[in-house]
Amino acid sequence: MNKLALLSIALAALALAQTPEAAKKPEFEVASVRPAKDDNSHDVTGRSGFFRTHNVTLKRLIAIAYHIDIGEDLGEVSGGPKWVYSDGFDVNAKIPDEFAHGAGARQRLGQMLQSLLADRFQLVIRREQRQVAGYALLTAAKRPKMEPAKPGEKGQSVRSHNGRLTAVNSTMQTLAGHLSAAIEKPVADHTGLTGGFNFELDWMPERLSAKPEASSDSGPSIFTALQEQLGLKLESAQVPIQVIVIDRAERPSEN
Repeated sequence: MNKLALLSIALAALALAQTPEAAKKPEFEVASVRPAKDDNSHDVTGRSGFFRTHNVTLKRLIAIAYHIDIGEDLGEVSGGPKWVYSDGFDVNAKIPDEFAHGAGARQRLGQMLQSLLADRFQLVIRREQRQVAGYALLTAAKRPKMEPAKPGEKGQSVRSHNGRLTAVNSTMQTLAGHLSAAIEKPVADHTGLTGGFNFELDWMPERLSAKPEASSDSGPSIFTALQEQLGLKLESAQVPIQVIVIDRAERPSEN
């Protein structure tokens, strides 16, 4: 091996040795996982540098770890033994100080929980895409009733609470995500609109026993509000969702 090759290997090893500590893979400082007493209560908390659960199933832990919002159960987590969906667990984990706060804290928590599940439950998963019943977000008019964000405008803000959504520089993909949470069905953006938009949307919140044409004396349904206020509409459609399939899961030993 020539001197140039040896020098390259040495420099690569030195760079690896000097990798910043902050770049290490996020993992819990210490964690315990125990079978829970089924007292008909369930709890998940993450504050003050700790992540704790009480009587939470492995299915729910997987949903938290991989940022899956299970409203109406569409099979976003499938496979594995029956106890994955029935048995509860208590988790008590300490988040290292360098990972507990600041931007990306939620993402890091997911990574730490993924590592914990792989270690304690021997969890092995794979991802699949499936088609399920949901809605397509479409334009209902030639010119939607939304103000395009100013050229060069940076940042995105979307706030949704109790039937009112206020958006600044929001993409249609982001709006589709918020609509999905509001109606508890997956929504896919089929508007063809690009860029960001500023808008407000007001509707009467209701559980989705409501039909698209339904409305309330106190305000419009979200379906009617979309069309009247934004020039958009929701139509029933088969939409793709990401599914976590469990290939392997084992009960953890108490620790």
